[in-house]
Amino acid sequence: MSVEPHLGAALHHDGSSLYLESQPEQPGQPAVVRLRAPSMAPIHAVLVCASSQTGERECTPMREIRRGAVTSWWEGSIKTWSPMTRYRFEVLTNDGTYYVTTRGASLAAVPGDWDFALLATSGAPHWLERSVFYQIFPDRFFCGDPAGAVPSGAWSRSGFLTQRRPWSAPPRPWYEGGNLDFYGGDLWGILQKLDYIQRLGANALYLTPIFPGLSNHRYDVIDFKNVDRYLGGNAALVALRRALTERNMRLLLDIPLNHCSSRHPWFVAARDDAASPLASMFSFIDHPYNYESMHGQVSLPRFDYRNRIARRVMYQDFDSVLQHWLREPYAIDGWRVDAASELGRYRDIQVGHEIGRELRHVLRAVNPNSYLVGEYFNGSAPHLQGDEFDAAMNYEGFAEPLWMWLGGLESEGWCDRPSDRAVPATTVVDGWSRFLAELPWSVARQQLNLLSSHDTPRLLHRVAGNRQLAALAATLLMTYPGVPCIYYGDEIGIEGGQDPDNRRCMLWNEDAWNHELLNHYRRLASWRRTAPALIEGGIQHLAAPDGMIAFQRHCRKQRLLIIAYLGPHESPEASIPVWHAGISDGTVLHDWFGRSLIRVTQGRLVLPKLPPGATLILEAEEPAGL
Repeated sequence: MSVEPHLGAALHHDGSSLYLESQPEQPGQPAVVRLRAPSMAPIHAVLVCASSQTGERECTPMREIRRGAVTSWWEGSIKTWSPMTRYRFEVLTNDGTYYVTTRGASLAAVPGDWDFALLATSGAPHWLERSVFYQIFPDRFFCGDPAGAVPSGAWSRSGFLTQRRPWSAPPRPWYEGGNLDFYGGDLWGILQKLDYIQRLGANALYLTPIFPGLSNHRYDVIDFKNVDRYLGGNAALVALRRALTERNMRLLLDIPLNHCSSRHPWFVAARDDAASPLASMFSFIDHPYNYESMHGQVSLPRFDYRNRIARRVMYQDFDSVLQHWLREPYAIDGWRVDAASELGRYRDIQVGHEIGRELRHVLRAVNPNSYLVGEYFNGSAPHLQGDEFDAAMNYEGFAEPLWMWLGGLESEGWCDRPSDRAVPATTVVDGWSRFLAELPWSVARQQLNLLSSHDTPRLLHRVAGNRQLAALAATLLMTYPGVPCIYYGDEIGIEGGQDPDNRRCMLWNEDAWNHELLNHYRRLASWRRTAPALIEGGIQHLAAPDGMIAFQRHCRKQRLLIIAYLGPHESPEASIPVWHAGISDGTVLHDWFGRSLIRVTQGRLVLPKLPPGATLILEAEEPAGL
């Protein structure tokens, strides 16, 4: 009997609770792992091969613990000798041995770097798995204290003066306003709109910098130990923190650890006195006016993290910047580190991994449930292995492949290159899968997934105003593994192109809202926080036919199939294979959006005709558990 040609597609393992019995808390503890296989496959034996005490790979037999009409389950045990244990499966069949790793199953030998990674260290903050973040650019959200807003002419920079702008006026590009146009949004305003945020379904806030700065974005900090008085000062943050605690909501703040403003007192002292201890915090090439700066902008001098003083002042000492805000009365729940990809990395300075490990140690010591997120547009995986950052803003692992599919744009960071070719769904799935394969599963679940941010064009701009495609993207955001983050206003259909157009003021005239889109977000956020398969389930990509993505999220209690159809025309009736997902014939699935009731026949799911932008969330009557 020959092996079914698609056997490899049906051999599945991921690090979710269905396939990993328990998460070891420290090295030396055993872990029970499982592999799912098709029950009719001619399998002679299954081995689990894990790194030993010496680092060599040791293989032990697994036993079949259950066999059904479609699926058989194999179980084995591995020992976690080190903080990270690598393991793979070897499935012996008539046609050879299948090696099952993060890249799927292969009859060819595969490198050890592709093996699954199991962390036996402190994992994600317990509150993350049910979190939906809401990102706010404070100056543009809501004005709670009009008298406290930045007035016109308050200060100047690079030939520009501050200007107080009407709430309805569009943001001015840098060459017109120098990032000195202010609208009056503040922390008091956020406090007043918590009911709205909570009704949306978000239970965690991510705020861009709130420290005093010379620009409206405040990434040019002049005081790391106080909240900008124009945002309400320290008192407003204390009030916001208390209100969030009462609502069981979390707070993530944003900080530029790479640099500060050239008008920051630390830099002024360093520039004025080369013998000052503060001078060693910066990299002077020729004191006092030639120094390393962020992207060559002399207004943003870089910190030199080869020097211990910079580390002590910013995060190591008890009264350091990061620790100050983690403690009462602010007690924030974590940090988003601006430009983390450049942290401690510049020319011959290469201490980024060292700083990442130190940051993690400090944050966990002060608050074991803190969340550390880095801004990476690419190259984040080496810093997401369980000993540095908990997460990246997941541009490369989620957003960019999706942007390419939705908008016909080839994206990289802030730049979009128009493309006249349709990006196939297989490209999106391949991009997602490759990034997931680079991370331990427990870390993959922590990634901060997003559709747009203050640094990118808004979602609706990418889809040329197509609300159906915006709704499709929101469905994928809320159903894909990771922690979803909504950029303020996306949920009501605010548009906006490149920075600063993407930082338009929030619309509070409800007549201007897209209520259908808002209700869609609300429903999705509720499901994301309550559905077991979306909270703890693994993922298996099923198919990517023309214009369509289909994947399974599954756990012991629940099996969901997510299907997204891009278009551009109504789809013909089509079927997608599901036999390799362990779904038996006769299984009935119902659509959470109420459109369909579908039955599995001959290993396939026959889909109805779908309009462009349609999504289905199908729940099987039988769960995926053992």
